[in-house]
Amino acid sequence: MTMRACVLLLLLSVMAPAQAQVDADAGDGYCSPRPVEQVRNSDGSVLALATECPTPDLRRHVVTLDCANGRRCDRMELEQPGEYALTGGARIIDLGDDGMHEIEVTGSCGAGPNCEGDVYAVDPDAGKLVHLFSGGYSELFTRDGWLVESGRASCCAWEYHLWNLGGNHTLPLGEYDTMDLMVKVGAIMDEEGFDCVFLRGSGDNWQAVAPPSPALETLCEVYDKDYRLKPPDPTPGAEARRQEQ
Repeated sequence: MTMRACVLLLLLSVMAPAQAQVDADAGDGYCSPRPVEQVRNSDGSVLALATECPTPDLRRHVVTLDCANGRRCDRMELEQPGEYALTGGARIIDLGDDGMHEIEVTGSCGAGPNCEGDVYAVDPDAGKLVHLFSGGYSELFTRDGWLVESGRASCCAWEYHLWNLGGNHTLPLGEYDTMDLMVKVGAIMDEEGFDCVFLRGSGDNWQAVAPPSPALETLCEVYDKDYRLKPPDPTPGAEARRQEQ
């Protein structure tokens, strides 16, 4: 099994949302040091995180990984200049709810709930930290074997980007053109209720497909359970025509 496959398989578990949030600062760009926080992983390794302030407007997140035998296996420093990330911070999360923890570094946030975020995971076979994900989201979680990036697309629409964790993806995940599925949920003007559509990329087109599982179909319930699931349309350009209607 390749390193990428090992890391991705760490996350094959039920939903455990990792909401983008500000931990280190109040939003003025100045750094606030934080003492060492550490947690023991299910494989016996120890993941530790601390925030240092080399200058008032520079955050340095220091991450260390000690293997089960106590040996220092990996260390990384992640810097955030305050002028580019007025809000931001780092925290330890358990994205897969499996006892193998990750580091989430949150950057700048928009006017809505979406924030920049990077996630670093433990590759237990190599005893190293790897850059698992980079994107912008309101929530990041796993569901039914998929990594789901969730965020508001507009005032009246929500969007999900999905990567199959059993696939052979190059890390970090998060690139728009590498996602396996997109889910759009949005209100219909002058009508009650809203539509939900699952889309798979095919060249320059997005084609509507059936939800891979009932667990993933529940993504349609972001506003309410009273949604209209768009049936799959395999013809090229189907999504573009739907938007023009």
